[in-house]
This record gives sequence, C-alpha cells and structure tokens, in this order.
Amino acid sequence: MDLLKAKKTITDHQYKQLRGSTSIISLPDELLTEVLAEVGSASFTDLYNAKLSCKDFLKLSEEDKIFQCVSLDKFSAIPCNANPKISSFLERCKECRNPESLYRQGMLDYFHQGMTESGLEYLKRAAEKGHMEATYVYSIILLCLGDDNDDHRESKLKGMKILSSLKAKSERQRMKECRERIKRMMWICMWSLKKNIIVRRQQSCLGKEPCKIQKIKNGWLTTDEEVDEYDDVLCESCRCNREITWFCNGQLGTDHYSF
Repeated sequence: MDLLKAKKTITDHQYKQLRGSTSIISLPDELLTEVLAEVGSASFTDLYNAKLSCKDFLKLSEEDKIFQCVSLDKFSAIPCNANPKISSFLERCKECRNPESLYRQGMLDYFHQGMTESGLEYLKRAAEKGHMEATYVYSIILLCLGDDNDDHRESKLKGMKILSSLKAKSERQRMKECRERIKRMMWICMWSLKKNIIVRRQQSCLGKEPCKIQKIKNGWLTTDEEVDEYDDVLCESCRCNREITWFCNGQLGTDHYSF
C-alpha cells in the first residue's frame, strides 16, 4: 500500500510540473504580450477580463503594443463626461498610434473642429497603418483638394491611386460596410458650427469615350447599393467620382447622389 501511495504521489507531482510547464503563463513575456494584443484587438471586454485574471496579464497589459491594437468599439468617438481613467486610456491609445484612435482624431479635427491640416495628418497616419475607413476618407480628401493644375495634380493622382487600390483589394460587401461606418462617424462629426464640408471636385473621365451610366431610381441613384455596381465598365476616374459624390452628399445627411 505504501508503495502504491508513493507511486501515486510521484505521478501527481509530475502531472503538476507538466501542467505548470505548459501553462500560458509560462510563455515568454513578449509572446504573452502578443497574445494579449490579439485578444484586445477583438474585444476590449475580453482584454479587461484577462487583466483581472492574473498579475502577469495586468502588468503586461500596460505595454504600448496593447494600446496600439486594442479595440475601441466600446468607446464613443466623442466621450461625454468621460471619467479620468477612460480619458487617460483613450489618450494613451492615441499616443501609441492606435489606428482607430488616429482615425477618430482625424475625423474630429477635420470635420468637427475645422482643423484641416491636423485632421488630414491623423487620417494619413491611420491610413498608413491599414485602417480602412481612414484610407477611404484620406483618399477622398486628396481627390477633392487636387485638380489638373500642376500645383495640385500630385494630390489628385495620389488620392486616385489610394482609393483605387482600396477598392481593388476589398470585396463590395466590405466597401459597403466601410461606407456605413464612415456615415455614422460623419453624423457625429457634423454636429458642430465649426464643421468643415469638403467641396466635391469631379475628376475628368479617362476613357476614350466618356463613361455614361444611366440608371435612375425616382430621379436619384441609390448610394450604397449602386456605388460599386458599374466598377467593371467605368474608368478609374469615374469610379472615383462615384465615391466622391457619395461622400460629399453624405456630409449633408442624404442617402442619395446623382452621377
């Protein structure tokens, strides 16, 4: 009996050692930070719960990497009466170049505060980090600022290249969802006397024969359903024009545009 008991004790001890060696806590801090960043990018709530689960996670959750990646879906774009902890958290996200934080700041600066230079820079930084909505808005602004004159042609060509690239690598459903998120953000930004409405600037058609699409619904083209519909037959410039028109009319709160 004593022999069996001793054997069982050794087995249990070995099991505990094995379990400890394969525990996620035993992973290097760098790898644990990556895991937490992945969790946080999907859900702030899950990240918060992970922080409460152990001291190691609580400590590592203060790494810059976490603030760069964490989802901000739970937080309003314009926090009202935010407590100091929330304000500090959101400011840290911006300092750590969280793409969503940069995008929100860019939209608020450009369209809510009228700080166009600052807003455009934030949108550019968010776009460079792959933020889809920031990429879209940044390209639209560049297109509307540019024209065929030498001084502004570079802006036009850059905006067209960015927007065309975004549309080429994104499915129509993703583009539709992107526009919907932008529309919601625009509604938030435009509630201000300092709002900045960009002026629509149509781009010249690049086709040998002018692109003409005549599909009218009650005198108007329906925005989101129709924006991408003729991408395969329109030139690059006219595809951009449809996006420009959608965005510029969206600033006025309408769901329709003409083309």
